[in-house]
Amino acid sequence: MTCAAPGVDYEADLATIRTRYVTATPRQRLSIIRQRLSDHHFGPNRLVTAVSAVEALARSLAMHTSTSTKTKAELSAAYAAYRHRKPEGLIREYLEAKGISDPKVFFAEDTWLLFGYAVKYRNLLAHECTYLGIAKFPTLIEACEEILASLVKLGRVREPRALYLPKE
Repeated sequence: MTCAAPGVDYEADLATIRTRYVTATPRQRLSIIRQRLSDHHFGPNRLVTAVSAVEALARSLAMHTSTSTKTKAELSAAYAAYRHRKPEGLIREYLEAKGISDPKVFFAEDTWLLFGYAVKYRNLLAHECTYLGIAKFPTLIEACEEILASLVKLGRVREPRALYLPKE
């Protein structure tokens, strides 16, 4: 189970960061943007990727669970209904299909709560191209990794032997 970083008020921090970036001048925004672009392996991009990884697998699991025959045409048609759904909703739908009613119990309450914050921070990072305090990244990313691992296990998804990209 992932535990929150000591002394971090995630709700207040999200509001503070959003206020700072909403009120920043274009020059101030460009300064942060340039920092993010020059340091693309740092925490913000790792968090965006970690949340997106959970979201992508949850979307696939939910789609495959809801589509009975799973032909490529049926999956392509179903994708429109899943494309813009939030990660938490995709996960809840998949868990419910597996007979699990409460994600806080299945994942552990702190892990589920931190994943929710990770989603909010991911959205802020992606849309505002900002940074977060370094203390937040480890726990948020760890929560994403725990949820991803739990979904892999629950879905009995076999790990690939090598990197795989589907043919277009």
